[in-house]
Amino acid sequence: MRRTSEKGEGKLGGLLLLVALLAVGLAAWHVVPVYFEYYDFKDKVNEICRTPVYKARTDERVMDMLMKEVTNRRLGQWIGPDSFAISTTSTSRQCQVYYEKEVEVLPGWKKVFKFEFTADQPLI
Repeated sequence: MRRTSEKGEGKLGGLLLLVALLAVGLAAWHVVPVYFEYYDFKDKVNEICRTPVYKARTDERVMDMLMKEVTNRRLGQWIGPDSFAISTTSTSRQCQVYYEKEVEVLPGWKKVFKFEFTADQPLI
């Protein structure tokens, strides 16, 4: 007796779908931490930018606080003192940050992620 409903088709399509899902999962495994790190660092820069004047009287002191945070987060390979531009007025402080980070998304494929933001906070 022969089964006509089973032809063996679709196995290659299922295998290709599995490979594609694995590639997307591996790419997400490498890319998601980069964005998580960026948003976490952005929050910390906003917090440092909000530091009261009595704790950080000069822009150099703010730069020291930012670089200490860069060191603590092990971002020194991508972020240096030239990545920051700090300006303080009598009512607010503005910290501009720009850096690039190269990540191997998939084996043999690297991508450079560029991050830029400005933290503008009132002084207390």
